[in-house]
Amino acid sequence: MKTVGMIMIVVTLFCQLAAEELIKKDLMPFFDNVPPPPATAQEAFTKITINDAGTIRISAEKVYGSLEKEVKEMETALAQQMKSASMAAAPPGAPAGTGNQMPDPEMKKKMQQMSADEKMKMAMEMMKSMPAGYMTQQPESPPIQNALAEWQKVYNTLGTEYQQSVDWQQEDIRIDEENKKAHGAIGKWESAEIEKLPQISSGEMSAPDPAKVKEVKLQANDRHIAQANQNLKQIGELWKKISDHKKTLYTPFYQKLVAADYASGYKNFSTFKVLSDAQMMVIKDISHLIETSRNACEESAQWLGERQEIEKQ
Repeated sequence: MKTVGMIMIVVTLFCQLAAEELIKKDLMPFFDNVPPPPATAQEAFTKITINDAGTIRISAEKVYGSLEKEVKEMETALAQQMKSASMAAAPPGAPAGTGNQMPDPEMKKKMQQMSADEKMKMAMEMMKSMPAGYMTQQPESPPIQNALAEWQKVYNTLGTEYQQSVDWQQEDIRIDEENKKAHGAIGKWESAEIEKLPQISSGEMSAPDPAKVKEVKLQANDRHIAQANQNLKQIGELWKKISDHKKTLYTPFYQKLVAADYASGYKNFSTFKVLSDAQMMVIKDISHLIETSRNACEESAQWLGERQEIEKQ
């Protein structure tokens, strides 16, 4: 069998195996649409629902749920496309002039009856017998080339971006540790104040006056809410810094990707690999922003939920 004919069979097999696409959605508006962390615990409390089934559970599903679901579905769909592409490992292209030399009808019929594993095995065996270097990259369309070139600019900054991410992570850890320490100190103050209360005897039992205990708990809760507000301020500032930075970083690339119709009709597997990795990076950053904002909302709102429980006592 002639080499050109073998190439066309290989290309046909891979076309049948893989038709991977990027997620055709402009992701840049998400950086504006993700709700930022609430400014105060009181604001957070307006965004949550309380599910009381023995144990109070605060959830901000009504604010973040649909957005989380949409982003997760995109991430899952793209991951599946990337997995399919890596399994197919589509050849980068074929030499010019082979476009009209398709497999004969009998061979095409045989290929259509093959399973995916059989097609893969046949393609791999044929590729092994081809002369070295015979499969070459095909030129992509100018819009796709522009998208690739713009992503290369982002890629060239990834070393710096990684260090920036480490710095942000360390700042986030510091904020979290300081917050836990502050709430812990408030808890100790509350316990100490309750221990100071005079005991009221009732038969053989004695305990502090419940009304006085309630007063101390409400005072402690006020302190917890004030600390939550301070924590939200720090989280909000860091969150906005990250969100603004990511949007600025990705926007020029994504404008080129949209202009290229999300690389529809790409000719080389390597093109899909590069651009799908890029799109997944954007999706994961958006997902992280949603997660951070939701966690901040739910954690701060819990102090208002606790206050409601204290007031019932």
